[in-house]
Amino acid sequence: IVINPHKMLFVPFDFSALYVRDIGRLRRLFTLEPEHLHLRDPVGAEINYMDYGVQLGRRFRALKAWVVWRAFGREGIAARIREHLRLANLLADWIKIDERFELAAPVVMGVVCFRFIAGNENNSESVRESRGRGIDMLNSEIVERINASGRAYLTQTKLHGRTVMRIGLGNVLTTEQHLRNMWELIQTSASEVAAR
Repeated sequence: IVINPHKMLFVPFDFSALYVRDIGRLRRLFTLEPEHLHLRDPVGAEINYMDYGVQLGRRFRALKAWVVWRAFGREGIAARIREHLRLANLLADWIKIDERFELAAPVVMGVVCFRFIAGNENNSESVRESRGRGIDMLNSEIVERINASGRAYLTQTKLHGRTVMRIGLGNVLTTEQHLRNMWELIQTSASEVAAR
C-alpha cells in the first residue's frame, strides 16, 4: 500500500509511505552486494535503506512529515482533514443545486469531480451522449479559462470516457470563502463559454 501524504496530510510533494506485508521479501528483491559495499554488518542488525528500494542513498524526506505532525498534532491534522471533507461535500451540494452541472463521481475524500452539462432542459443519458464531445470541449475550455485567469487552478481528467473538472482540496489554508469564490468563478466561466 502506498500513501502520498501530500494529498491530504499537508506534507510537501516528494514524500510517500510504503507499507508491505513481508519486509523480508522486499529486502531480498533490492539487496545488492557490490564490492565497494562489502563492509556491511555481518550480523544483519544494521538497517540499510538501500536494501528497500532502488536508491542507494536518499534524502531525509521523513522530516517533512515530522514537521507537519509537530506543528499540528494528531488532533490538528484530524480537524483539518474533517474541514476539507466538509468543504468537498459543500462544493458537491452547490454542484447538485446548479442544474447546469453534474457530479461525475461520489465525493468520498477531498476530490470533487464534476462536469458542466450546458443546462439543456433535456438531460437524458442519450441526449448527453450525443452532445458528449461538445460538452467535453466546453469543460476543457472552462478549465483553461479559469487557469488562465490566475484566480484558481483546476485540473481535468477523463472519467467513464468523459472530460470532467477536478478539484482537489489539500491546502491547509483553504477556507469556505476560497471555495465559494472559486465556485462563482466556475459558474461565470461556464456561462461565458456556453454563450459563445
